[in-house]
Amino acid sequence: MQILFLIASIVLVFMVVRLMLKTPDVPRPEHPSKRRQTMSDHGYKTSGKMLRCHYCGLHIPEEESLQAEGRPFCSDAHRDLFLTQESTRE
Repeated sequence: MQILFLIASIVLVFMVVRLMLKTPDVPRPEHPSKRRQTMSDHGYKTSGKMLRCHYCGLHIPEEESLQAEGRPFCSDAHRDLFLTQESTRE
């Protein structure tokens, strides 16, 4: 019984010393996926709605897309190609 008390005391002392030597709590930054920033570490926008180019399927940010006939496009060229194809079908 005394051995168990001695072991428990040693473990308790070890835990208290370890807790006291532990570095002071410094607030950790939030996990990157939880931060609400609009720019990534590389300067690219990371939030916002992504749209798929109707012509080639490339995903682009909504604010960078070009709209024609209610469809998003990644460039003037793809918008014009689509409109040209649409006009030849009619």
